Amino acid sequence: MREENLRVALISFTARGFQVNRLLQRELKKRGYLCTSYEKRGSRSGKGDFGHQETVVFAEESVREWTGKRFSDSGVLIFIGAVGIAVRSMAPWVKDKWTDPAVIAVDEAGTYVIPLLSGHGGGANELAVEAAKILKGIPVITTATDINGRFAVDVFAVKNGLSIMDKTLAKEISAAVLEGSQVGMFSHYPIEGRMPGELVSEEKRDNNIWITRRRSESPGLKLVPKVIHIGVGCRRDADAGKIRTVVLKTLKDWDCLPESVAAVASIDRKRDEEGILKLAEYFHVPFHTFSARELSEVMGRFEESSFVAEVTGVGNVCERAAFLSAKGGQIICPKQIDSGVTVALAEENWKGTFEYG
Repeated sequence: MREENLRVALISFTARGFQVNRLLQRELKKRGYLCTSYEKRGSRSGKGDFGHQETVVFAEESVREWTGKRFSDSGVLIFIGAVGIAVRSMAPWVKDKWTDPAVIAVDEAGTYVIPLLSGHGGGANELAVEAAKILKGIPVITTATDINGRFAVDVFAVKNGLSIMDKTLAKEISAAVLEGSQVGMFSHYPIEGRMPGELVSEEKRDNNIWITRRRSESPGLKLVPKVIHIGVGCRRDADAGKIRTVVLKTLKDWDCLPESVAAVASIDRKRDEEGILKLAEYFHVPFHTFSARELSEVMGRFEESSFVAEVTGVGNVCERAAFLSAKGGQIICPKQIDSGVTVALAEENWKGTFEYG
């Protein structure tokens, strides 16, 4: 399940449903989820009061309005009540399977747990199974690849943290798998576990999957791992737009898709550098900083600058920072200098897995 989908909002409408709400919140919290329980006024029984470790919020607005807010701030919505309530409430807010939160309906007795939206990409199927175990209920899974026991490219991508570059093509591959066709699987990285029978390694088929960070692959569905660490150096108060332009050009020149960026890195004296902070925000990745001592202790051959050493205490910031951020990977792009901005790229050692059950 995606990290943002750890934020779960539960809502119940009856006293009996409140008991299910309470149980799910308590047990999902133990499993690391960030849960907030809501209820409509008058639905709680005296015996259903939450303990001091649990919280409940009364939903004063309409259920439809409540749902719209939760579509913005939660990764998972669990409706404890009739499926129709969930369907009518979420209808105005549904966009697509790739961006919608997971939506699950549970009857007030906790007997059936039904994923309604984002079963694969949002993790609704997975959480429905988990919730059913908690409630000793029955998960009702309806997605075709699951009920037919077939490889699902969107599940594989989510479990391995891969960006799907062409969602239309991903749907076509899922349809081909359901029709019994084999799909070619190509990867620049090791993939652990037993490959599903629907895939054929390193053999082209009508439909093909490429696990790559490169722009220049053969036609097919690209699944992109976050493996590229960008080391950046610049003058104080360098223009954010200029930094981004230089970095994007460097990624293109070195055959790296922007979706492959895992982190931005620099020296700790740049931790508040606005242009670099905005760069990390642009890619939606963390900004790692290291001390001059940490950078200087990195072993290897780097292009050193006496001026940079005098100012920062280490002769090369961008290459060393990228290398440290990648945690033992390799420099694939040495220091590039453009418009007063220095950039280096390191690629981490990544591997995927078919074993995610």
